[in-house]
Amino acid sequence: MDTHLESELNNPAPSQRPRLTPLALLARNATLSLLASGWILLVLVVALPKLISYLGETAFGLFSLAWAVIGYLALLDIGVNRAATKFVSERLARQDHRAATQLVRTAVILNLSIGLVGGLVVAVITPYLIHSLFKIPGGLEAQACIAFYAVSASVPALLVNGVFRAVLSSYQMFGWINAIDGSANTAQWTIACLLAWKAFGVGWVVSSTVLVRLVAAGAYACRVHRVFPDLQLLRVRELREASKLLRFGGWVSVSQLVNPLLSYLDRILIASLVSLGAVTLYSVPFEAMSRLRILPSSLMAALYPAFSEREIDRQQLQQLYECSLRYLLILLGPGTLFLCVMGPDLFGLWMGESFARHTSVVVRMLALGVLANALAPVPYGLLQALGRPDLTGKFHLLELPLQFGLCMLLIPRWGINGAALATALRLTADSALLFWAAAKYCGCSFGISNGYARALTPSALLGLALSVARFALKSPGERLAAGALAVTACLLCAWFFALDTKEKPRITRAFRTLLGEAAS
Repeated sequence: MDTHLESELNNPAPSQRPRLTPLALLARNATLSLLASGWILLVLVVALPKLISYLGETAFGLFSLAWAVIGYLALLDIGVNRAATKFVSERLARQDHRAATQLVRTAVILNLSIGLVGGLVVAVITPYLIHSLFKIPGGLEAQACIAFYAVSASVPALLVNGVFRAVLSSYQMFGWINAIDGSANTAQWTIACLLAWKAFGVGWVVSSTVLVRLVAAGAYACRVHRVFPDLQLLRVRELREASKLLRFGGWVSVSQLVNPLLSYLDRILIASLVSLGAVTLYSVPFEAMSRLRILPSSLMAALYPAFSEREIDRQQLQQLYECSLRYLLILLGPGTLFLCVMGPDLFGLWMGESFARHTSVVVRMLALGVLANALAPVPYGLLQALGRPDLTGKFHLLELPLQFGLCMLLIPRWGINGAALATALRLTADSALLFWAAAKYCGCSFGISNGYARALTPSALLGLALSVARFALKSPGERLAAGALAVTACLLCAWFFALDTKEKPRITRAFRTLLGEAAS
């Protein structure tokens, strides 16, 4: 499918009709992204304890620090990757491959320039980082030098790789994207564990993971070269789209910078106003709830370029917007309802009854916040795809003082329960703002139609069944088993009653495509 799409885009039909990605292919790509994210999470869960055991806590702290630096340096792209996906997708919809090529060239040169400067800065300040800022123990200073110099060398390639990934997303080549990412993550953690097991220093372990990411960048570059065989990166004078990419990316950067603050502000204030032990009690359910975002994130990976394509066809855009929201309701509703009602029992089985008693309110509050915010990634992606990243950036700037004020008001009164309530209220406000903006500025509404009613009915019945099981059954194990059966029944009901006769064959074709068959 990816090869066929590439050929179609590089050799447009004479009619020059807008090229829109089929819905079956979008469903297939979202499923691929979800499976890849699940695999990467599984690899991490298996490898992380072993790596900590082999390296030791102190050396692993240095390893984590190096990768945290890489994570923050990735923000240096100042939104160019997101901008590239949007503008390349628009040009592909118009079948203007030459303009898409110019955009890709501009984005690559911008990120390469930023990456070279960023990498040079990291290399220059590495001695300061080691001896002053991070207080690295004397026995690890040599390894820390190796690690941070490896990080500095990787920055340009990793930023350019972000552009390559964004371009392949515009082409809906998620088969290649997820194959490269899944293979790279598996190799990265496997090699790191093997080197640590063989007693190589943490600097060489970090260097190995950087090397794997560079190899992955090379794989992306080869694929992009096949799509753009006439991509001439040395023609620096033709950076015609630089100002457009930077204007768009500037507001994307605001969201990228504020989002981590919104995510960690509650924990920082808990540590300051309550205790470090309370941070642990709060962080475990918070991180568990955040894993539910894998599903909308996987869906939006495919939807964002598709929204950008459909800017020229608002009827198609509204249809895709509605379908995305209904599918997320069907898929996320049962899981979040299960956590709202059965969350304490689940955490008691996982973390122990004492932990569950202290976090039962936190679990339910955060689950309600996640439920309120579950659909928010769709209008968020829509606003950016239609050229309004300024709105998402302004909303995040508005939510930062809101989150801070709520936490300062509620944490001193109710501790971690107050922090969970503050986060739930902020997530609810975030959803309300995004849906309002999508309706006002994009013309895409989220009304209670017959389709949404069919999507909500199984979840409403599930909520009733879970509540009955919660109060009628005494054993946590029995309640969890009954809840799991109820969730399964809810999903089956959704398949038979919430999806119409056109949607079921579309989903079936997506899975056939996923398994390698040609979608008809």
